[in-house]
Amino acid sequence: MLRDVHRRDFLLSLSAASAGLFVPGCTRCVPGSAAVGVEIPEPTGFLISRWRSDPYALGSYSFLPVGGQASDRADLREPVSNTLFFAGEATSSDSPSTVDGALLSGRRAAEEVLARSPVRVAVVGAGVAGLAAAEALTRAGVQVEVFEARDRIGGRVVTDRSLGSSLDMGASWIHGSRRNPVTEIADDLDLLRAPTEYSNQVVRNQRGEVLCSGEISAGWEEVTSIEHEYGADVEDLSPEAEEEGGLYWGSDRLFLDGYDGVLSALDGDYEVHLSSAVERVDWADGEVSLEPALGTFDAVVVTLPLGVLKAGTVAFSPALPAEKLRAINALGMGLLNKVYLRFPEVFWDVEADLLGFDGPERGVFAEWVNIAKVTGEPILLGFNASSVAEAMEGWSDEDIVAKAMEALRGMYAG
Repeated sequence: MLRDVHRRDFLLSLSAASAGLFVPGCTRCVPGSAAVGVEIPEPTGFLISRWRSDPYALGSYSFLPVGGQASDRADLREPVSNTLFFAGEATSSDSPSTVDGALLSGRRAAEEVLARSPVRVAVVGAGVAGLAAAEALTRAGVQVEVFEARDRIGGRVVTDRSLGSSLDMGASWIHGSRRNPVTEIADDLDLLRAPTEYSNQVVRNQRGEVLCSGEISAGWEEVTSIEHEYGADVEDLSPEAEEEGGLYWGSDRLFLDGYDGVLSALDGDYEVHLSSAVERVDWADGEVSLEPALGTFDAVVVTLPLGVLKAGTVAFSPALPAEKLRAINALGMGLLNKVYLRFPEVFWDVEADLLGFDGPERGVFAEWVNIAKVTGEPILLGFNASSVAEAMEGWSDEDIVAKAMEALRGMYAG
């Protein structure tokens, strides 16, 4: 899931709480609050993401680790020999780790390619960055072929409808809706969205008690406001990480019918080859050939996720320059996983946007999104991030759902 860069508003509210000020959602009497001590039903369905195990992502989104600098993103996006061009959220300095960052990076890479006046261009990856680059290039009259290892387009934008509702397993929100290019697309397509108010949150402990400002643990605040945002443990973050992003303002907007509706705006007169993994990029002598036997091109736009670049899954011949490799190694690939649970009925705080769990295990299902508030469907979305998510990726579906239910029963069964 591409990250939420507007949790800082909630961080500010928590800072106010520590100073003894009123924090919305932290009162004892919560409007529309659920009774505690009720029987919690078993879920009728579930969805679980495992982005670190996904071979075509190897993580959720990029972050600046200890030792990393914002300039590493600039080095990552620097073209090589007017032949290799790079795009993707990890290359964005203004909106890293977001869909708008990926979108704008694809358009930026297309402009760089067009300065070379190419005839035939390859794009590696059919995520938002790759599709944006392909659409811009074909609009300018360039012949473009897109090669995608998956059997679908979208990359880390993927919507699942198997539970009877449109549930996004990757990106879910427009982060900062004002003047955001994703908002422009959504407006043009009349895609339904709803605001998320992060301060409208009820935080409970394992006894089902609603916690007020002074009772919420510092660990819970760190997890939900920092580790969920960056997909990394606090101690692994560079001091420069908090200075990134925040390019757009306004409320964050959740897509009600799925983020994948945005992809149609990136259609163009280009060919997409699905299930066509690129194994090697040969870029010597002013032209590029893709292996296995995928063709020869004037230039290539590489939109592989940072996790894939770090793993070296795709070989480059000659090898990428040392500065490019250094930038790839200097950046981190974070992890934020989702668990959707569908229930026979709503038993939780129906008017809250978010539900917090300040439980005995730091970071384990610490936060939930109340999908029922915006869709009417009895669905909750739970998050796990960083090292907690890493550990859970090796668990079975049954064990993950059981741990999620343990948290919910603590919050509401008391």
